[in-house]
Amino acid sequence: MLEHMLFQALSDGVLIMDRNRIIQEINPAATRMTGWETGHKVPYCLFCQYREVEHDEERCLLMGKNAPSYFESEMPTLYGESIPVSFSTTYLPAEDGTVEHTLLMLRDISQKKQEEEARMAKLLARQTIEAQEAERKRLAQELHDGIGQSLYSISMALGLLRQIVPESGTQLFATASATLADTMREVKQLSVTLRPPALDILGLKAALVSLIRQMEQHFSLKITMRYKLPLGLRMSSSMELHIYRIVQEILSNAAKHAKSPVLFLSLRPLSNRFGLRLTIRDKGKGFDPIHVYRHSTGLGLKHLAERTKLLQGSMHISSAPGRGTVLRFVIPFTSTEETDNEKN
Repeated sequence: MLEHMLFQALSDGVLIMDRNRIIQEINPAATRMTGWETGHKVPYCLFCQYREVEHDEERCLLMGKNAPSYFESEMPTLYGESIPVSFSTTYLPAEDGTVEHTLLMLRDISQKKQEEEARMAKLLARQTIEAQEAERKRLAQELHDGIGQSLYSISMALGLLRQIVPESGTQLFATASATLADTMREVKQLSVTLRPPALDILGLKAALVSLIRQMEQHFSLKITMRYKLPLGLRMSSSMELHIYRIVQEILSNAAKHAKSPVLFLSLRPLSNRFGLRLTIRDKGKGFDPIHVYRHSTGLGLKHLAERTKLLQGSMHISSAPGRGTVLRFVIPFTSTEETDNEKN
């Protein structure tokens, strides 16, 4: 009686089937999971349905020779769909020792599969961003050491040629020199945008100060930053890079679209000191965050969400047409340690 009560109360699906795979007894959990009842024939899982078998070999992997003690596959159900399950079996011998019945245990692993898919999606996103950053770093180095040095050599050569150019060519020479100087500045700016050297050498605060200076020079903006993180604090390089890219994306979008004359940026530790709070506010034209996220062809908000998720942080956008925009991020300091552990 007690055994039957336990059989009925188990959260995992349990059934007993004969040699012909006809169910002799089944508990409620297995019926809820598959729709099967006593007298139904247990179908083969998808793996066993399509696997190649030798002559006289048992198609069911769990009932053949050298059967594994544990197995995962998808099982057809009476609900018209297949569900991911884990299997294990126990043989119930008759008095003469022959196997008359098999006890099959089923566990629905849909949630486990979903968690694994989410983990793999997060890993793929992180690897994609890391590959992009590595390529940016390589291109920045190429621009600085390759094209940048070549342009500098041309500039030196023009300086020497200037001494022998006749007076009639002075204007043309000045125009060429000015164009070369502009090109050198653009290459340098592009190199810094791709990978800010201050971030690797001096840290996040210095890189943000440099970024703000560049934004103010190129756009009619006044950007005020309040950096309240402890002096000397150095987060992991990946965490600093993600935060820098988040700020860079927001400032760039605000400069191009918000039409705000001023921007306010704040970085401060959380009250528990286990993370930081990043806030960026403008007084621009604002927008509808839900509409933009769903319908915009741009990737700005999606990239912000991806980087925030990789940092295991949270992002909140407060905006409306004509009312400016406030973006708030909460990022734990432990996030990059866990990310690095995942990598290893």
